Amino acid sequence: MIDFNFQIKTKLFFGKKKEQLIGEILSSKNAKKVVIIIGQSSVKKSGLLDIVLQSLDDHKITYKLLEGVRPNPTVELVYQGIEIAREYEPDYLLAIGGGSVIDTAKLISVGYYYNGDAFDFNRHIAKPNQALPIGVILTISASGSEMSTSCVIQNDALSYKSGFNSEFVRPDFAIENPELTFSVNSTQTAYGIVDIMMHTLERYLQPSTDNEICDGFSEGLLKSVVKAGKAVMKNPRDYESRAVLMLSSSLSHNGITGIGKKTSMPVHQLEHALSGLYPHVAHAAGLAVLFPAWAKYYLPYDIDKFDQLARNVFDSHLKDKTENAKNGIRLLEEYFRFLHMPENYRDLQIENVDIEQLVNKLTDDGTRVIDHHIKPIDQEVAHIIYKSCL
Repeated sequence: MIDFNFQIKTKLFFGKKKEQLIGEILSSKNAKKVVIIIGQSSVKKSGLLDIVLQSLDDHKITYKLLEGVRPNPTVELVYQGIEIAREYEPDYLLAIGGGSVIDTAKLISVGYYYNGDAFDFNRHIAKPNQALPIGVILTISASGSEMSTSCVIQNDALSYKSGFNSEFVRPDFAIENPELTFSVNSTQTAYGIVDIMMHTLERYLQPSTDNEICDGFSEGLLKSVVKAGKAVMKNPRDYESRAVLMLSSSLSHNGITGIGKKTSMPVHQLEHALSGLYPHVAHAAGLAVLFPAWAKYYLPYDIDKFDQLARNVFDSHLKDKTENAKNGIRLLEEYFRFLHMPENYRDLQIENVDIEQLVNKLTDDGTRVIDHHIKPIDQEVAHIIYKSCL
């Protein structure tokens, strides 16, 4: 276990009807003005926005609304949000939705105080040093952005998608009512399950000691998510399983599943290049295609860890370690098929994928490699992985 400092500032309000407390929560923080960030329609159609606005009115909190956040959220809407915030001067940003909405709020929060282009943070040419506080009402179990330091944004003009990490963008509080996810359709629910698993797996498949405590956290979380995922696919209104997924979303990406380890997210970076070039691709759908390809390539370099995954998460106990490790990946692929996840570019509705451009996007035209503790992803490795998804 490496040395580390760790703190999660996000206060979690979890349970039924907790969204009704939003006015009280913000009032307790002396908030008088908020900018609310939402997606394209579901928060309005469900009646959730009306509940929130009534609660704000009851506590004499005024608000401005920024709507229209799409999946793979764009920096263009962030710029609009920064303009609104600078004119309105809010005390808080309130994100109502999932990861795309939350990440949009995050970049607005740090862009508000920055004199340059807010996308500079995502391009890693500037670092935040101040931010507006963020509150979240979560409506989908997926990204974990409600408790994370991560902010991923798409720039359509550059066909470029990238993330950065900063404690300044970790939300101040999050409200999670599993009932708000009852209406999430099966496809979006499945995407969320994959996203939760990938946030956990990418940390898990990093160097560990023989008794790494966070690996135990990860194994338990993964097993719970697999079980809950099966349950909600059969019964979308299964409260306990929806609750497992919602809490797992937060725990998978707040740092706890990687605590005491050096971690990186190579498959996420492979996917950011993919959906950056093809923005119609849902993040989790891209991960579902790319992770098995990445895992099959890297299995020979880390047989023991893949074997451990197979044994402790997928209950596979073949005598030969290599065969057991391969079986673990196969069982994961079977679970993805159960979730009706795509398996190749054609399933992602990419008919003529540009492998060379993907490689160049990922590696900045060969000027960078993606970190891995045994074999970093350079242009050659990236080409093999991307091509194996044809």
